[in-house]
Amino acid sequence: MLCGRLFDAISLTAKTPKFQRTPKPWRTTGSRRLIDLGEVKLFRDQLVSKSGFRTDHLRLVLHDFSIVVPVLNDDRLIFIWNYRHPIQGWELELPAGLVDDGEDAESGARRELKEETGYSARSWKRLGWLHTLPGISAQRAHIFLAQKLRKGMMHREPYEYMRVRILPAEEAYRLLRSGRIVHSPTVSALGLARRRSSDSSGSHF
Repeated sequence: MLCGRLFDAISLTAKTPKFQRTPKPWRTTGSRRLIDLGEVKLFRDQLVSKSGFRTDHLRLVLHDFSIVVPVLNDDRLIFIWNYRHPIQGWELELPAGLVDDGEDAESGARRELKEETGYSARSWKRLGWLHTLPGISAQRAHIFLAQKLRKGMMHREPYEYMRVRILPAEEAYRLLRSGRIVHSPTVSALGLARRRSSDSSGSHF
């Protein structure tokens, strides 16, 4: 019985795509822009299903963002203790930020790491991407592993209030397992890094 269940699980994993665009059960018949704030746009789409059912759906257009897992040579991770106005408080996060117009995700990751922590990296590895708010937005978070770090000067925006925190990797994952890290992109990035990443010697953190 156990072998059968294991085979079914492996088979399901092999058959399940990461993401696919077809078939589409809904057709968009119209769209109205409600708000345009530059980096944030809100639309109301008119949809009709194959059965003829009609409904409206709000769609939020946001820039993609990059998030970085920066690893020092001794398996310590660089975080920021960041103040977020919407939640009226501070939380532990990995360095991250929106990808600017005309910028690719890795360039955005390099820029944000430098701006927020002062560190630059000679080794970059793309770990993947995730949908952040698929119920309302097509925004993606692009996750990168940064290694062979070198410390430099920070260049933060005037509205950014954050402090650099360096933690041993095992301490960071202990905080993750205990629910002390609540920034969802950071939780996802740490999960991908733990599963797929290794340092230059091949040891997993």
